[in-house]
Amino acid sequence: MGLPIQKAPKHKCKLSDGTEVTYRPFLVKEQKYLLLAKEGKDSIEILEAVRQVVNQVTEGKVDSHKLPMYDLEYLFLQIRIKSVGETTKMTLYCRERDCEGTGKLEVNLGDVKIKYPEGDIIDPNVKLTDTLGVTLKFPTSEQMAKIEVIEDEGDQLVEMLKYGIQSIWDGDTIYDTDDVPDSELVQFVESLTLDQVDKLNEFFENIPTLQHDVEYKCDSCGTINSSTMTGLQSFF
Repeated sequence: MGLPIQKAPKHKCKLSDGTEVTYRPFLVKEQKYLLLAKEGKDSIEILEAVRQVVNQVTEGKVDSHKLPMYDLEYLFLQIRIKSVGETTKMTLYCRERDCEGTGKLEVNLGDVKIKYPEGDIIDPNVKLTDTLGVTLKFPTSEQMAKIEVIEDEGDQLVEMLKYGIQSIWDGDTIYDTDDVPDSELVQFVESLTLDQVDKLNEFFENIPTLQHDVEYKCDSCGTINSSTMTGLQSFF
């Protein structure tokens, strides 16, 4: 008779578009990959480990590569809460000039939320000329990872725009970028004027992010520091 293998409990959370996701806590077999990635401190390795864990704990029903980065970060945070606990202890450097001290704090991860842009929602439909325009989307986590490793800012911008354009409309004709060759899409992006790029950038500058404001006291100089923690690595 084989040993009893216990079943992990199931939990649910909603993504930004209202999609309900069912997941289980990550187990020892998955945590070891996270620990190895954390020790390496390489952002790409950490992201890949997180995506693998998300795929596994959702039993393959969520393709983490296709999630926007903020949804992936939020979902993993909920998984981490159910797997390890709601709080995490951190040590942050003092922000006071010439002080090399640190401050310790405990963060309640349940308080960490997705920060959405304030004011009016940016329209994803951007008119470039009287007849030409594009419909934008936020790049997926996989696409953002590819963008972030590009060192040249010009090339990085081209890739961001390439991945962020969902469709192009010219009069009554609509071109889905999934059906457009990569070389043609790059050529289209590189033909945009600087004014047109500014219009598109307004959308990407308002990408939601995982964000949390914290305060901590420096153990050295006693200064009360304020800091905004953003992105998955801040809470990893």
